[in-house]
Amino acid sequence: MGVRVLNAALITATIAASCTQAPESGPTASPEAGRVRSTVESYYEAFSSRDWERFAEHFWPGATMTTIWMPPGEGSERVVATSIADFVAQAPAGPGSREIFEERPTSIEVRVEAGLAQVWARYQARFGDPGEVLEWEGYDAFTLLKFGDEWRITSIAYVNVTD
Repeated sequence: MGVRVLNAALITATIAASCTQAPESGPTASPEAGRVRSTVESYYEAFSSRDWERFAEHFWPGATMTTIWMPPGEGSERVVATSIADFVAQAPAGPGSREIFEERPTSIEVRVEAGLAQVWARYQARFGDPGEVLEWEGYDAFTLLKFGDEWRITSIAYVNVTD
């Protein structure tokens, strides 16, 4: 099963110790940047533990996950945006379908301006069963909005960088 086929099943994407730290000044060093980073770290933890209820709580209503992949039965790749509700409904056939699934960030870059945040995260993923585990790396680009005192994700676009 190739990574692109796996992406079709996944329709996506505990923080790794090697994650980069926020710079000490500028829009990435504010207390809000720390809160955004914590939100993203919690997202990866819920995703890797396949806690779909907690996973979904990281998103505002109407949020999407978007990538390029070739849907089963189609002859070419295309851009596909999936609602979080649809992703969670399909998760048992994707990341929930094998004994091993994890997606862990290896670096996180945060930028916050007012109540808007952008996060670039490089990740490593593993998927499969003991003795037959696929591994790959990619990037997630998050957009988050703060409403009241809460940061949540409005969208994630992601790509693989290894096949």
